[in-house]
Amino acid sequence: MNDDVRRAFADRLRRAQELNALSKVRPASREFRRLVRDVEQWEVESGATDWSRETRVRALVGEAACVYALTGSIEAGGEVLTRAQEAAGLLDDRLRGLVHGQHGVLLLRSGDSKAAVRPLTVALELAGPADHRDRTVLSLNRGSALVDIGALDEALADYETALEHARLVQNDHYVSFALHNIGYMHHVRGDMPAALKSFDESVTLLPDGPDGLALVGRARVLYEVGLLSEAEVALAEAAELLADDGLAQERAEALLDRARCLVGLRRYDDARALAGQARRLYARSGNTTWSLYARVVELEAMLASDRAGQDAARRRLRRRSVLALDVAREGDARGAVARFGVSVPARLHAAEWEILAGGLDRARDVLAEVPRLPGWAPFPVRVQHQAVRAQLAFALGDRRSGVRAVRGGQRAISEHRARLGSVDAVTATAVHGVRLGNLDVEAALRTGRAADVFDAVERGRATFAGSGRVRPPSDAALAALLTAARREIESARDIGASGAGEEQLRRQQHLREARRLQDEARRRSWRIGGEAGTPAPTTTRALRAALAGDGSDAVVADLVLSGGDVVAVRVSREGSRLVRLAPLDAVAERVRRARADFAVLSNALIPAPMRAAAVSSLQRTLTWLDDALVAPLGADGDLHVAARNLLLAVPWASLPSRHGLRTWANSWVDLRHGLPLRRPGEALVVAGPGLRFATAEAKLVAGVWDDARVVSGLQATCAEVVSRLPRAGVVHLAAHGTHDIDNPLFSSLRLADGPLFAHELDGIDLDGVVVVLSACEVGLSTPRVGGESLGLTSVLLRLGARAVVASVAPLRDDVAARVMPALHAELRDGAMPGVALARAVADEPEPVPLVCFGPLVL
Repeated sequence: MNDDVRRAFADRLRRAQELNALSKVRPASREFRRLVRDVEQWEVESGATDWSRETRVRALVGEAACVYALTGSIEAGGEVLTRAQEAAGLLDDRLRGLVHGQHGVLLLRSGDSKAAVRPLTVALELAGPADHRDRTVLSLNRGSALVDIGALDEALADYETALEHARLVQNDHYVSFALHNIGYMHHVRGDMPAALKSFDESVTLLPDGPDGLALVGRARVLYEVGLLSEAEVALAEAAELLADDGLAQERAEALLDRARCLVGLRRYDDARALAGQARRLYARSGNTTWSLYARVVELEAMLASDRAGQDAARRRLRRRSVLALDVAREGDARGAVARFGVSVPARLHAAEWEILAGGLDRARDVLAEVPRLPGWAPFPVRVQHQAVRAQLAFALGDRRSGVRAVRGGQRAISEHRARLGSVDAVTATAVHGVRLGNLDVEAALRTGRAADVFDAVERGRATFAGSGRVRPPSDAALAALLTAARREIESARDIGASGAGEEQLRRQQHLREARRLQDEARRRSWRIGGEAGTPAPTTTRALRAALAGDGSDAVVADLVLSGGDVVAVRVSREGSRLVRLAPLDAVAERVRRARADFAVLSNALIPAPMRAAAVSSLQRTLTWLDDALVAPLGADGDLHVAARNLLLAVPWASLPSRHGLRTWANSWVDLRHGLPLRRPGEALVVAGPGLRFATAEAKLVAGVWDDARVVSGLQATCAEVVSRLPRAGVVHLAAHGTHDIDNPLFSSLRLADGPLFAHELDGIDLDGVVVVLSACEVGLSTPRVGGESLGLTSVLLRLGARAVVASVAPLRDDVAARVMPALHAELRDGAMPGVALARAVADEPEPVPLVCFGPLVL
């Protein structure tokens, strides 16, 4: 009879513990209380035994955790633990260890991590070697306490121990938690791909899908990578899940992390509201340390709003500086656990408010209180430290120190991005460098010296240039996701957009599934580690020396924005100067008009009067752009334009004054010396489906080359083309092109089996390849948060392409069929790609929206 009762009580205890592990706190609490009551009643009737006492102690320990989670009162949880201690007695080490362990957990959750380490250590010393479940939980909790006090190596060892014991006990939930915490350690150490891999493995073990805590951990990594929108969405979902489970403190973490994301997304009022909500939840739970963390994020949102505003009253700025210093001193009182989450960032906020208020001496005094930060300090805090140092130095007129601080911050960013492998992740990190770059460029513009502006601009742009790795990932699962997405898009295409009713419903279902698969492929790509370094920025001195050494009359125009205007840093071998060109709004309007006129001209069936009107309108627009953007530069020979965002969509080679002249563009000044015209290899010529002249164009282009490989018809599959790219010296792709504004890494070229995505080219070695894209609009790119541009062309250039000739507007099939063979003939005969394009389009009766993109090769 006793054995049956024992098994029944053990089953009930296990169910209650599992409910608690799943964060179902209220039902777990009910089960623990009922179990304690029933065990005590049984002991009154039948007499206490070792197993009944252990069951009662374990149930009370579980109930203490639930009481604290539901009330936020460490005293209430402690009262339950006192009952557990009395039940454990003095002689049973294992039971005493359970109580010590739970005491440590309550201290940890209240924010007193330093105090939590001792009882958790005692508990581990008292636990039996075969108590795998207890050792798992204790190691996880002590690891968390050690992380808070900065003992990272010891924390990782505890998490790995927890994983080992969790696997021995065959509990997927504990294995998931251990993997989650190991992922967090990779995150703290700066290895974001490894962190995401651990988090993803953790989530897949949960049968009911991700819980709130798993989403919070993963989102923190996405935030540090720079994927703010993705992190914010995950945190919003996490907060809802945690609210449903009644976990106030965990929900506060999700709200706080989401507030950080919203600051980066410039939603300052929303960020401040969420951080305040998190602060109140922490305070209600008695966690004063994390309440201060939330206060710091509130301050960050206020500061970002004041920084963006230009009219904040000096008195208010001073008040906020004092407030931030008060928060910093409260953090000081909590020692190491609050150093990098409270004390340091709050002082940096205070110093910046003083700078904004004009109190430079006070700012210097506050900044002097911030110690030199170690390399293992959180990456965003290190960058913030350098940004405030730079801001103060520039304000004091100490340009040398300001530039030194900017470079220090950019080095930290370069080290951070060095471990990232995908173009998506590398470009996302730019969000962390926006402020540094803006401070650098604004200070340089104030000097009025063109060389200073050029060097500042290129310092920032080079930090995020290039690819994250130099070889493609061998990830079968990623390849399968992309193939499946391609099939869904083709299924939607087969149905067509003209159907109705059920057909359109099925089409939309295919497209939704394609986007889901694409999103999953993106997420998987973030787990890929990096190998490539950060390129060195080009300086004015190096550029002028290279131009002079080559005897080149080229003009380099580095375009930046200042006060709503487009400003060029004009550099030639004779010198450099600043040229204010035109208002950005006016340029943007002309670019939109040009694209609309090119779209009309791309239709071969429009009536002659309409075509004539479109040509006339386009010529007026191109003349305006020429007069506004090129004429003031005085470029009579070669012109290389470095620009971002909408300025990369200008049809530079079509502007009237550039007729017959070498013109090319890039997103930064990537200076190369003595490169061959192209790397050795075959000419790969591909014809996609659905274009009237694609096959004829491919044959004409292939006929230009002695060693051409033509891939067309059913052979022109994505896998076939990708497999041949590493062996090619010149690539010509005649196919329908699509630039995906919302998801630019899925901009694509349509081949026989569907779209070839920019995403699946990531990592292929294209160093020295000349790529010609005979397709509509694939020369476009989309700026992401942080300013980096993404699209098919930008990915090809990041992979090392010598040049990419692509269209920034719709391109008519028959025009492409005429221009492309002439372009390749020029390339064959040794012309530079920009020169080849200029000569190929010289005799066209209408403007052609092709642009040569690529590095500055002399």
